[in-house]
Amino acid sequence: MSHGPLAGRRAVVTGGGRGIGRAVAQHLAELGADVAVLARTREQVEAVAREITARGVRGVGISVDLSTYPDCRAAVEAACRVLGGADILVNNAGWTLTTPFLEEEESYWRRVIDTNLWAVIFCSRVAVEWMAEHGGGAIVNVASDAGRVGTSGEAVYSAAKGGVIALTKSLAREMASRSIRVNCVCPGPTDTGILAENTADPAHAARIERMIRMIPLRRVAQPADVAAAVAFFCTDASRYVTGQVLSVSGGLTMVG
Repeated sequence: MSHGPLAGRRAVVTGGGRGIGRAVAQHLAELGADVAVLARTREQVEAVAREITARGVRGVGISVDLSTYPDCRAAVEAACRVLGGADILVNNAGWTLTTPFLEEEESYWRRVIDTNLWAVIFCSRVAVEWMAEHGGGAIVNVASDAGRVGTSGEAVYSAAKGGVIALTKSLAREMASRSIRVNCVCPGPTDTGILAENTADPAHAARIERMIRMIPLRRVAQPADVAAAVAFFCTDASRYVTGQVLSVSGGLTMVG
């Protein structure tokens, strides 16, 4: 029998195979939750599921392409079947490159919107259906400070994440009567594979280094820093908090 503030809760984490999503899944497991990890790469989700199980709770890895509604529905419903429900949904899946808007193609735009916005809408719809029938729950959307203040070289990504922030607030209003809380965490630059992928390109490395120098706390976030903020919104410590957007950026952005 697990103990902790999330003991007995069932969590679904998208994009949970690596980076921030993996850290979130591990942290929720440490707090006592059973966790289903959803991502495209089967080896990654199965590895994280094993890490979760090693913490004494149930872990399940589900390989899924989150860009289509039927696949999202099937995956979240499968997680509900295996775990017995979904009290928590963390919409973490995200992807982008740092490229000039004038050099991008429609296929790239669509992948960015599908991954960063549509997947959140699709998975939220399925989870909300379960939560509304079972006394409520908590949804945490992982957006980005790009969606709050904009980022050069990430125009469409910023637009998608801005959509996630607006969706968070609107769903929070609509679902409060069902005891479903919806909040949003906005990471700044974080030490993940995506940051490494962009930093490896000399065309973008200098810009990213300049951005890091502008962070008041003088370092990029570690995935565990973001996971701690996500966990706050999942636990009863935030039971009277909904519709909020929390920046985890080392002070890089301060929006009133």
